[in-house]
Amino acid sequence: MRGSGGKLESPGMCGFVGIVDLGGGVEAEALRRMRDTLAHRGPDDAGLWVREDGTVGLGHRRLSILDLSPQGHQPMGDPDGRVQLVYNGEIYNFRELRDELRLAGCSFRSDTDTEVVIQAYLRWGIDAIGRFEGMFAFALCDLAQGRTYLVRDRLGIKPCFYSLAGGRLTFASEMRAILADPRVPRDIDPGAAWEFFSYGYVPTPGTIYRDLHKLPPATVLEHTREGRRTWRYWTPAMESCDDGPAAAGARLRELLDRSVEAYLVSDVPTGSYLSGGLDSTLVSGSAASVFASPNSASRRLGCERFHTFSIGFDVEEHSELPYARIAAGRFDTEHVELVVTREMAHARSEQVLDLFDEPFAASSSIPMLFVAELARKDVTVALCGEGGDETFGGYSWYKWWQRFRRPSFWATPRGQVARRVLEALLRRPRRKWRLPALEDVDLYAQLMGAMVAADKRKIFSPELAAQLASRDDAAYFRQHWRTDLPPMARMQYVDLMTFLPDLNLARADRTSMHASLELRVPLLNHHLVEYLCGLREEVRNPGGELKGLLKRTMGDRLPEEIRNRPKKGFSAPVKQWFTREDLASLVDAVFAEHPDLARSWLHPNLRRHAAAFEGSRAYKLWVFLRWLRKYAR
Repeated sequence: MRGSGGKLESPGMCGFVGIVDLGGGVEAEALRRMRDTLAHRGPDDAGLWVREDGTVGLGHRRLSILDLSPQGHQPMGDPDGRVQLVYNGEIYNFRELRDELRLAGCSFRSDTDTEVVIQAYLRWGIDAIGRFEGMFAFALCDLAQGRTYLVRDRLGIKPCFYSLAGGRLTFASEMRAILADPRVPRDIDPGAAWEFFSYGYVPTPGTIYRDLHKLPPATVLEHTREGRRTWRYWTPAMESCDDGPAAAGARLRELLDRSVEAYLVSDVPTGSYLSGGLDSTLVSGSAASVFASPNSASRRLGCERFHTFSIGFDVEEHSELPYARIAAGRFDTEHVELVVTREMAHARSEQVLDLFDEPFAASSSIPMLFVAELARKDVTVALCGEGGDETFGGYSWYKWWQRFRRPSFWATPRGQVARRVLEALLRRPRRKWRLPALEDVDLYAQLMGAMVAADKRKIFSPELAAQLASRDDAAYFRQHWRTDLPPMARMQYVDLMTFLPDLNLARADRTSMHASLELRVPLLNHHLVEYLCGLREEVRNPGGELKGLLKRTMGDRLPEEIRNRPKKGFSAPVKQWFTREDLASLVDAVFAEHPDLARSWLHPNLRRHAAAFEGSRAYKLWVFLRWLRKYAR
């Protein structure tokens, strides 16, 4: 709130907004409206600060996790009034950093990691972020130097969006907050819509809106009167470590246990998602072991047993509840589960799509919202196994890519089936289909479910399709494709740079924060990620085995039924939940309710074309039409 000296109201943690307008046009009421669109991210407290000259304003919503006292309020400044900070996330090594800073002469007024960020910046400058271990996004205004920094954590666990429209910097934890500022245009970027059908999300740094951008992971944006610049401060070093299997196994156990223990630090009850897969089972087992120790913080909070939470489906082949129950029994957890039905999914689908403020086709977002709400009834913080496939090398497409590139594969029965599937995906007659067209990154894009231009031309109006059809359908993947790496390491690197932050972590953040639940990802501790990425491929995935090192090193911690089960991703039964009839009805509704918008964006024969879509292609179209329908209102 504007006032003498920029007096603070009660800020909090988990959602922030801000405006830097060197012309002095920041108004407290406009900032407040932006801030309160993020109330779900921080229901415990709210704060606002505007500089007296109106050039800078910050707002914050807080979910109290550490230091529940008023001393944890944000926006937070230093005693001399040099900086102001709004911050979202957790710095897990903040106590060690605070001790180091105290030895250097710094004093502290709170027990928060927020204040550690401020003092670390004052002591070491913006390079202090290299010392932070955790998940974070923050905006730091150095009022003395006239600099504003936007910073995002290494893997992109926490989000940050910004706009430079109207000659000022506007930023927030979610797009909806920026769109609450009427000065930011809401024009759709047709190229972003086209790319959405390639990836199932709009790739960073773009969004569906021309004037709104995602700050990439591991990136700093510096804004001054003279201009702005961005730089990347971290990239995992692939294939850089010579450790053999024995040393790697020992180091993996050490890093994993250390990470889980650090990520359990909290002043509120903590639990874990448990899907029944390798990653969530490993995290839940390790967390339950830490919980059982006499000095466990959660036990001091009055919890008798460690809590685990699972979601199942009314379509049996998609449900993993039997495996989750086996793991819960092995670890003796207080286990809670819920079966999500088609009716439940449809009832909440509109709300789930709204979480992302743009087209976002991760169907697993629906069950992830349900499990977040289920967990929030008992805990405020939950751990999950997100990131395990990227760090340990667990995705099935790693093996399929290598098989498809071997000429001998196509002579086998499986190869003949694969050929027919790929012909159907590419919509090309057999006589025109050639394997070289699918080599390397193009083949990877197809395995990731990318729609080709031929399919997109059946969705978009002929005029739009003519403008966009020459675009590279794999450009985002190609940007990160490193031919200097072995095959599996190459795909892991692309997944870490694209699929992980843009889809998996975005899904995890929005669904958990909507339920006011803090979700932590111990398998993405950057020390663990750096070490695993640095191992040679034959050590990380011996014999090409998916998650080979993990299984051989941690197998004694996993129930046999889970250790030996086939790979199965966490996916919703989209085909059964969202049928062709559902899609046809939605197409009719969009054309009937918004004919002008439909004619400018969509193919006139879309209803007939959509009848041939199924699975992920049908779900992408369903998501886009629902978003377009809402945008038109």
